[in-house]
Amino acid sequence: MVFPESEFPSLSTIISSYLTSLLTATQSANSGASASSGQTQTGGDDESASTASSLSTTVTLSDAAKAYLAAAAEDGDAEIPLAVVAESARAWFDAQYETLGIDSAMLDGKVAVDLTTLDRATLSAVASNAEDLFSDDEVEAAKSALDARFEDAIAPHVVIARHTRNYAPLYQAALDYLDKAGQDEQATAIWRNERKAVAEGLAAAKAAFGKAPDTGNANDPVRKLLDKATASGSSTADEDATSVAARARAMLDDQINQARDDGAELQLNPNRKTAHDVDFSDFDNRTLATVVLNADSTFSQAEVFAAKHALDQRARDSMLQAVSSDDGYGSGSLGLIGVYSKMSEEEKSVLGVTEAVMNRVVQNYRTAVSIQNVFSSSNLGLSQYL
Repeated sequence: MVFPESEFPSLSTIISSYLTSLLTATQSANSGASASSGQTQTGGDDESASTASSLSTTVTLSDAAKAYLAAAAEDGDAEIPLAVVAESARAWFDAQYETLGIDSAMLDGKVAVDLTTLDRATLSAVASNAEDLFSDDEVEAAKSALDARFEDAIAPHVVIARHTRNYAPLYQAALDYLDKAGQDEQATAIWRNERKAVAEGLAAAKAAFGKAPDTGNANDPVRKLLDKATASGSSTADEDATSVAARARAMLDDQINQARDDGAELQLNPNRKTAHDVDFSDFDNRTLATVVLNADSTFSQAEVFAAKHALDQRARDSMLQAVSSDDGYGSGSLGLIGVYSKMSEEEKSVLGVTEAVMNRVVQNYRTAVSIQNVFSSSNLGLSQYL
């Protein structure tokens, strides 16, 4: 059976609370009309029934698994064999697919089943494809869930490490988390590789205070967490200003954190060049303008200044390109009209592009085209005399 980790923190609690009722329900089902189905249903009091309902209610188990459960009900200290955990997980996934009307744990690259009810031991069994019972999508989904639980447990220690510049307690916390794994998880290659990497990271962090260790080990889950970006991408037309500002704040924080992990500070002064200069290449113009406007005081004056410098440079480059065209009279004004029309309201506000400015540019374009038409007509009239 698969039990929710949050409600059943220990194996002994699981067994003492549920295996007896599970065995009773199994025996009852076998003696009734549903015996041929080979299914067991959780029974017991209303609380047990409610919990079972949230776990997909019906699970198919083999005779061997049922026999083990019967023995385990008499021995509260028994450890559930990996084969039974895997078989139970297999049945759980199948029940989920039937309930949800899908046939995979991953859809469009995202986890499509709720894995929050599965305990760590079950997720580890699936992630390591115990007994070869699970598909690639199920393995990927389980790994994703395990990674998320690791991140949730370690994230507070990341914040502390970056502020204290002491990364040893962070790696120690990760090591403690890994060591809480059960015997079956500790026997997997995933666990062994991660623990080795974390132990190396801990030793390196103790040896070099002030920055995050970089052992170069791809299996280091702490380093993966440190390198993970919290926000990215450009703004969209329907995205409100508050969301744009929040994303910009997160993108800047990512760079600040990366600099701290390297034992440095993010350089925001465009006149000073260091190895950790702020990089606005992933900020679109609207996002930069939102930083400059700083409507909710989310950004420091140094950040506002750096963003304004970057936006001004982009504006100069685009306008210079627009007015330097040689496509005929009025082409420069036409290019500027194109540049202005693509600007967001935030960008226009920062750069001072008002309706009056747009009207003057449009009028200049119309004047240039009118003059061009006059000369074109004159040339046609003169051509008969040439």
